[in-house]
Amino acid sequence: MTETNKNPWPTGIKQTIVFIADCSNKREMKLISSYITKFQPSGSKYEVVYRPLRNTALHSLRKGDLCQTLSKHTDCFLVPIRLNWEPKDKQNESLELIDFIAGRTTNPNRLHQFLSSLTGGLDNSVVVGLGATLSSLQSEFAKKQEQGFQYTNLSAFIERSALLSLEKAQRNVSGARYRIPHLINDEVLTRPAMRAALATIQKQSGKPLANLEKYARQCLTEMAATPTPMGNDLAAALGKFMSTRGFDPDIDIDEHEIERIRKLLKEKPVAFLFTHKSHIDGFLLIWLFHKYNLPPAHIFGGINMSLPGLGKLLRSSGAIFIRRSFSNDETYKAVFKNYIDYLGEKRFPVMWALEGTRSRIGKLMPPRYGLINYVASAYARDDAQDLVMMPISICYDQVPEIADYDALQGGGSKRPESASWFMEYISGLKNPHGKIHVSFGEGVPISRYIDKSNPVVEPRAVQKLAFDLAVDVNLATPVTVNGLICYVLLENGHRAINFKELSDGIASLLTLSKLLNFKVSNEVEHFSEATLRIYLQQLGETGVINIVNDGIESVYMIPHDSGRKAAFYRNGILHFLTTSAIAELALLGVRSDGDAAMAEFHHEALRIRELLKYEFFFQGSEDFIQTLEQEMSLRLPQWQSLISTGEIGAQEMIKQFEPLIGHGTLRSFIEAYLLIARTLRMEAAMRNSEPKALIERALTLGKQRVLQQRIHCEESVSSVYFENAIKIAESLNLLEASADVVERRQQWLNELRHLTANLRVLASVSDARRIAERARLEETLAYS
Repeated sequence: MTETNKNPWPTGIKQTIVFIADCSNKREMKLISSYITKFQPSGSKYEVVYRPLRNTALHSLRKGDLCQTLSKHTDCFLVPIRLNWEPKDKQNESLELIDFIAGRTTNPNRLHQFLSSLTGGLDNSVVVGLGATLSSLQSEFAKKQEQGFQYTNLSAFIERSALLSLEKAQRNVSGARYRIPHLINDEVLTRPAMRAALATIQKQSGKPLANLEKYARQCLTEMAATPTPMGNDLAAALGKFMSTRGFDPDIDIDEHEIERIRKLLKEKPVAFLFTHKSHIDGFLLIWLFHKYNLPPAHIFGGINMSLPGLGKLLRSSGAIFIRRSFSNDETYKAVFKNYIDYLGEKRFPVMWALEGTRSRIGKLMPPRYGLINYVASAYARDDAQDLVMMPISICYDQVPEIADYDALQGGGSKRPESASWFMEYISGLKNPHGKIHVSFGEGVPISRYIDKSNPVVEPRAVQKLAFDLAVDVNLATPVTVNGLICYVLLENGHRAINFKELSDGIASLLTLSKLLNFKVSNEVEHFSEATLRIYLQQLGETGVINIVNDGIESVYMIPHDSGRKAAFYRNGILHFLTTSAIAELALLGVRSDGDAAMAEFHHEALRIRELLKYEFFFQGSEDFIQTLEQEMSLRLPQWQSLISTGEIGAQEMIKQFEPLIGHGTLRSFIEAYLLIARTLRMEAAMRNSEPKALIERALTLGKQRVLQQRIHCEESVSSVYFENAIKIAESLNLLEASADVVERRQQWLNELRHLTANLRVLASVSDARRIAERARLEETLAYS
């Protein structure tokens, strides 16, 4: 039975009713008492026990001896009740920050309740949880004890049951957005699995069990979220404020996808993994889950974000703060595993950043395995439900942190987080940043990767799971207008182009996106000249591009200090272009004809794929070649007959491809690798190279090469790009001193020089087309 009127009395019950009234203050106690008295059926008998079930620290609100009451009425029927508050003028609307000051919330404090009695700003009603007989509760209590659960006594178990019943009833009234866990300490630390883990640690370490239990409680307090309805509302209001301050308030999200997620959450435990590009990400998702009445997710964050004030707010909205490393702390690991297990068992969704940190370069970074492994391990048992890992793509037209990302890539240091830093960050959100695009992947059930009969999840399975999540979220990430603009402008380096050249370049990319069926944003789907001009203006206002209006026509360019900023937005669309870009570059490596030409083409494509394996998420070799050939067939149906003619046919294909994307997609990465290779070649042969020092020297060399115009754009002078280049060098054993290391470093340098030369060939063909088109237009204008 669940009702939300003023009448708390159940129907059809002949026994004495024992109301367990959940109250937050004395005013609520008086209101509940008045409703019980007002609607009391004739001849009925009752007792009321008042308990602050949601905040057990409020001892003054504990009225009535439950144990004595149960002894007096052994055949009673227990009914949990509480008040429900609803703002009269805010029903079905998102809360704003101002509502918390005015008290227009579903969780008003004592002062707001008093003011409401004078102004009538809040309605209240009674929520009645599912009741039960004392005998049925006694039977359930005995079963739990047999299963190993520990409760202080029957009264404590009944109070716990009353709280859970009321929470379920409250969700039927207020919605899934207020579904939050209670009694976390008791539920997690008294689990049989938790107690067994501590017993094992005690045997292995020899530490007293009492000390381990005390430390386990400290660990849980340090990490656990303490969500409250008020905290959820406040964090959602803050998320809305941050996500609409400087951004278009209309978030690009498919509401049909929301319904798919809602259905999934009812059927299975779900872990959400989002792409991380901004500090806004977590707040945005808190707001969206609240807005669409989805159960709030428990978001994992680093302990460094548990800042004064902000940390308390985030905990109250579901944030779980974990240590950066705890691999050697068995007690902490046991607490974490059982906490995750508890959340999954109760169907509370969890959420974290797939990459573990913000992407400073705009494209998806390699997933971190740690949390994936721990969460998957919590479900690696026969009785666990099949967890679905659901990736979420968050894509911004522009991010507020772009200047910081640019500085970090150029060798700067990361600013430490603090409360003052956070306030400064919020104040900087007022600049125009365009739209935010949110989309969900298909989802990856972990049952595909783990053997539930084996409690240890194999590292290879975790890696495969993480890879498939990355592919899934990339496919869900749309092509955006700013991604297209920055792609075309960066293809031209720091050279200015006019509006027609820019729009023609974008038009050819749009044709390719339709041909290869890329996912695109709503603005790209309905692209127009007016849309393009709006986005150009926004990029100009934030300094990502320069717009020069002084000549006979407006021209657009990437300033010399904004290459990495523009690349951030372009990189967000590269995952769709990489395979075809590699195909174009591989064609320039074909020298044979006949069947040998095809084999040579495949070999060169796989070699380039291997070089870029730390930049992009490639399929296995066979699947990669299959996808490559499928895209080739869509772009140029007769490509197989052309390639059989060898080098001449390969060059003919390059001439026919429209657009050419090899240089625009791959050049910045290859040139960054070339800078590392050149720096490495200058290292002493008999001394190991240290990566950090190598990056610093490559940054210096890169800045010089930009000034000399020996590399295309300053974008390539990026510490993040260099880190991946060093991974390749390490895999080739080029950092360690040896007798032949100079020769092998030179060989790698030569290979990269050859690829760079081929990229310039692709660029020259593209430039020749542009110049020919400009000449044609100028000739037409001259004679018109």
